[in-house]
Amino acid sequence: MVGEGKITLRAIERKDLDLIQTWRNDESLRQYFREYRDFSLDQINAWYNEMIQNKNFEMFVICENDKPVGVSGLTYIDWINRHADVHFYIGKNRAWIDNEISPSAIDLILTYGFDKLNLNKLWVELYEIDKKKLAFFKEKNFKQDAVLREHYFYDGKYYSSIILSLLKKDYIQ
Repeated sequence: MVGEGKITLRAIERKDLDLIQTWRNDESLRQYFREYRDFSLDQINAWYNEMIQNKNFEMFVICENDKPVGVSGLTYIDWINRHADVHFYIGKNRAWIDNEISPSAIDLILTYGFDKLNLNKLWVELYEIDKKKLAFFKEKNFKQDAVLREHYFYDGKYYSSIILSLLKKDYIQ
């Protein structure tokens, strides 16, 4: 388990998959995911089995008072160049990002990545329609690295994808 107190991170267990599938298949949340289709139970199980065997994935359930409320983690971990992609969302009440749980939970995953895994850079890819999360990560001192123009197709329109990153030396706890 990562963290102490009200907000913690723990390893994703098979028992969490039904809840994660529900969150991933919720259209209000899915519009922000890279995966555009509903996840079947077989697909979510295949994802889980691959993830737990992959040394380049560190995924967690975000818990509030020991109850699952979201998912966070680091993927595409590059152990040579010391960077990883941050995944983060609050599924509880379809929040996606909030002012109560999100600040503590993101600090836990950033501290884990920088201090425990000794990564140098953590990055996120967000779509321009995800204004709340863009503002959230910028408040956490993430800087814009790139814009991939018309990189994401959703609801009949193309949107740009924005890459933000935070360097370990710039991380303020």
